Amino acid sequence: MHDPTTSITGKVCANAWCRQFFEVTEDDRQYLERVAPSVGGKKYSIPPPTHCPDCRQQRRLAWRNERFMYRRKCDFSGKEIVSMYPPNSPFKVYEQEIWWSDKWNALKYGRDFDFSRPFFEQFRELQLEVPRVALVNKQSENAHYTNHSGKNKNCYLSSVTFESEDIYYSDWVIDHCRDCVDCSYLNEGCELCYETYYAWGSYRAFFCDFIKRCRNVWFCYDCMSCTDCFMCVNLRNKQYCIENKQYSKEEYEKRMAKIFPLSSFALGNLRKEYIRRKERVAVHPATYQVQSEDSTGDLLFSSKDCKECFDSINMQDCRYCTDAIDVKDALDIYHVGWAEMMYECHAITNAYNLIACHFTYDNKNAMYCDCTQNSHDLFGCAGMNQASFCVLNKQYSEKEYRPLVEKIIEHMRKTGEWGEFFPLQFIPFGYNQSRAQEYFPLTKDQATARGIPWSQFESPPPDVKRIISASQLPESIAEVPDDILEWAVRCELSQRPFRIIKQELDFYRRTGLPIPRRHPDQRYLDRMAQRRPRKLSTRDCMKCGKKIETAYAPGRPEIVYCEKCYLKEVY
Repeated sequence: MHDPTTSITGKVCANAWCRQFFEVTEDDRQYLERVAPSVGGKKYSIPPPTHCPDCRQQRRLAWRNERFMYRRKCDFSGKEIVSMYPPNSPFKVYEQEIWWSDKWNALKYGRDFDFSRPFFEQFRELQLEVPRVALVNKQSENAHYTNHSGKNKNCYLSSVTFESEDIYYSDWVIDHCRDCVDCSYLNEGCELCYETYYAWGSYRAFFCDFIKRCRNVWFCYDCMSCTDCFMCVNLRNKQYCIENKQYSKEEYEKRMAKIFPLSSFALGNLRKEYIRRKERVAVHPATYQVQSEDSTGDLLFSSKDCKECFDSINMQDCRYCTDAIDVKDALDIYHVGWAEMMYECHAITNAYNLIACHFTYDNKNAMYCDCTQNSHDLFGCAGMNQASFCVLNKQYSEKEYRPLVEKIIEHMRKTGEWGEFFPLQFIPFGYNQSRAQEYFPLTKDQATARGIPWSQFESPPPDVKRIISASQLPESIAEVPDDILEWAVRCELSQRPFRIIKQELDFYRRTGLPIPRRHPDQRYLDRMAQRRPRKLSTRDCMKCGKKIETAYAPGRPEIVYCEKCYLKEVY
């Protein structure tokens, strides 16, 4: 692996509100050269980034609204639809069936490139005219309130969910999971899980994190192949354990009978104790990497030669990538799958050779495109499908296309736009609706001062017979009447009212869980508050003193070991 520390150049982030010092290594430069596009036989080098890694990531995340969905009218049919764009959005929005059909043509919005003006300014004008798809939700049944998802059945208010069934208020649930509520990052057929974060092939897992092939577990962290365990950490192949202490089957069941059924008050205390045990008892690896070599980052699986990559699988020769799968030769990407040779991209699948693209599927040789599908050789296009050799949605011959693109790239070099992702000021959502708000939170005043859009749209309150406060909820699920389906509950923290749907009530009754007292959005934020940051820090292993790179910054309360000490501790 090339030594990334050679020939380091120091830079200061171009964002006036940041000005953070960052480094561009020779290794970074070589990768930029590798992914630089060729047009007409000439390679167009990409300049070193002007923004620090955090600001580049923030810029990409701000272009993604995963979870917020609204009722609005389709601008083509007038039909009421579910959309990721609120009714007061400045964009035209078409329902999915219309957007993917041949009932409209994005070439209608084509225009000439004006070399007297910056590219981004012209592209923004195009975006405001070309219709956008309401949701990304393919081949699903009874899953109208899901986004960035596909091949699901009976799912509700969930995002990035694939090939799963009966999933509610969850995100990143894939690979044949079912009957799960309020979960994130479930894989390999998880079933009957609740408030669980990062699990593989587990059944009946409640309030757990980082578990594999576990059954009937509650409040367990970093456990593998465990069954019937409660409030345990760092266990392997165990059964009938409470707080890491071994019990007989009879004694375990006797103790569990004293805990269940759970009251809301008891559950609150158990959750606090679980967080305490994760922070004060559990041993944490510096980073979570599985079958990865010569790589830095966290939650990285089956990857090689990657730098600062997070939550990604099967990556090779990548830099500054997050939430990606099966990607090779890429820098600064987010939510990309089955792709190769790209820079500064977001929401890409099955693609090759892309620069600064957003939400493009099955594309090749595209630059600065937004919502283009099944296309190749596009520059600055929006909403195109099965197109080629277009600039700003205008059709050209192949002979005309290449010299025009060369001229535009040279123009963008002069304006300082070449190599930059789309500006924060042009995001298609309010910043507070985007994923960026979760990782890089801003206040309304901060966003406004930076010229970043902020949504003030408020969905109407639920149409119900009555609204009760969370404190009025019964303590146990056995006391909850069916009438609750006609009520709304006021969140104990945000005060936002929310409804309980029948499938959800059935789940709580089936599992013995009390009705939640917080809004689904607040429950999501509570879950995300337990995650590690996507940023590495240097600190000492708390066992041997070795210097380690870790997602746990110095000063955090967790017990953090280097890989060798961690493996010795848990195996």
